[in-house]
Amino acid sequence: MKILTDTFKFAWPVFQGWAGSIFQKKRVLKFVTIVLAFLIFNLTICCKSYFKVTTLPMASSESVGGLKDAGKTFIIHYDQQKWVLSNTQIQNNLVTGKLDEYKMPPTFKPVRSNRPNRYLTRPSLNQRFLLNEVHLYLSALPLHENNQVSIPLSSIVKIEIYDKDKGATTGSYILGSVGIAAGVLLVLSVVAVSILISGLAGSV
Repeated sequence: MKILTDTFKFAWPVFQGWAGSIFQKKRVLKFVTIVLAFLIFNLTICCKSYFKVTTLPMASSESVGGLKDAGKTFIIHYDQQKWVLSNTQIQNNLVTGKLDEYKMPPTFKPVRSNRPNRYLTRPSLNQRFLLNEVHLYLSALPLHENNQVSIPLSSIVKIEIYDKDKGATTGSYILGSVGIAAGVLLVLSVVAVSILISGLAGSV
């Protein structure tokens, strides 16, 4: 009986330390899983790309010609419809070309001219094409045979130029990086403390 009692007295602290260590590891693992989920969520939410809209209230041969020379894609808006203008030429105060169907995927949200607009850069849905678009809003659309158009500059009531918003995009990535760094530091701290506690428990 005494041998059984002595064995129990010796084994019980060992069992307590072993059980406590497992419980501690499970708690740490659960905490790390939660933090990693937060980091992934933070990366998805914070690290975004944005474009801005520059509005020109009037059209001129110089402004439209400069955009054409820069390789911009012209999008024609009229009567709540839009098309891509191909074979674009500018001469005698006319913008000529052919209207083609606009087949690009829609923006993440309706475009707002007074604030940054988000665009997606996922492999499955890459919207970087937006950064090359110029939108021409018309008061009239002279349409000819085979979807050919001759648009007087006077019919262009508004021009919207899409460009990358470097400030908003950089700020978004900085905020995301800070959140990720803080989360990683927190995980490392918790793991280090857990190892320290386990070491102290094992040495008692």
